[in-house]
Amino acid sequence: MSNFVQYIKDSFEELNTNMTWISREEAQKSTVVVAVFTIVFALAVAGIDKVFQTGLDNFFKIF
Repeated sequence: MSNFVQYIKDSFEELNTNMTWISREEAQKSTVVVAVFTIVFALAVAGIDKVFQTGLDNFFKIF
């Protein structure tokens, strides 16, 4: 158990001393870019799904 506690302590020390963190502003800008891309991608997938669904519905109406 003491090895686990030491591992956690070492992990926090590593995160605080050896990591380079981006600024808050850069993190916010990156978050906005990811959110916008996710929404655009979801809309594109929904549009493609709608096109295929309509096409398949029309195809099966033939039979």
